Amino acid sequence: MDKKNKIVIISLLSILLIALCMFASEINSTKKKAFTSVSEIEEDQSTEVKNEDNSKYIDMALAKEIEAYFQENNIDHESVSYCITDLKHNIKYSMNEKDEFIAGSIYKLPLAMLYYDKVNSGDYTMESTLPYSGYMHEDAGVISSNYTIGSQIPLSELLDAAIVYSDNDAGHILFENLGGWKEYKEAMTKYTSSISDNYYSEDNVSTANTMNDVITYLYAHKDEYQELIDNMKKAEPGEYLDRDIQQGMPQKYGMYDYALNSVGFVECETPYSIVVLTSLGDKGADVMAKINSIAYEHFK
Repeated sequence: MDKKNKIVIISLLSILLIALCMFASEINSTKKKAFTSVSEIEEDQSTEVKNEDNSKYIDMALAKEIEAYFQENNIDHESVSYCITDLKHNIKYSMNEKDEFIAGSIYKLPLAMLYYDKVNSGDYTMESTLPYSGYMHEDAGVISSNYTIGSQIPLSELLDAAIVYSDNDAGHILFENLGGWKEYKEAMTKYTSSISDNYYSEDNVSTANTMNDVITYLYAHKDEYQELIDNMKKAEPGEYLDRDIQQGMPQKYGMYDYALNSVGFVECETPYSIVVLTSLGDKGADVMAKINSIAYEHFK
């Protein structure tokens, strides 16, 4: 090989080496950026164990799988909040759990619980009636179809309508009978200590933390709320949180404008409760279903 050809070959090899080095550097840079992105996002995630003896049951793979789903689908973290509680070991996995979201009709779950408590304590019976006044009418539904303004409506029908059909007039009648919206909010703090900044405002807002307290309380006292749980199973079966897992789980959904939320629990090998709040419009249905399917695969 003459000197000229050697120079050409050496030059080509040098160019190839430089190109390979640049390519490797770019890959490392991309990996570093991705790692940084994941690290920053994972700061939103938290895990809480109420009993240190159960800390060995913490499964960080759950949060990582949810995080991977968020990244793969470019889901805005600020538009989602969740709490998932391992009810067997009392471990909570959460993200943005203290952020306020428009609640929609999930407020009707603790509202109904208050009335089941009153029935259990003897203050009411299911045959007790509540007045239906004009200012309690919000929109068309089961109650407005079956009753006229001025009617006395049995508590059993109001509770069924509020949970099974998410009837807004039923909800309004129930919280007004407690004294009003603020009085209802004060009463339901028996289920939660998680009070957000605008908790007592006229706005219908909530947090995943608040609703997590509610649903874990319900589960811990489920013998007292069996009729309520049955009604939760009848409400839009196989949809929302249950859409992908199809377990007939009890849940209470809520929607308003771009907000879509649901709260419920799943009975399986390791029972768990789940709250997902979203401000993603229709896409929220896909997000909550996927988050719950990931949780179900871990706990079933």
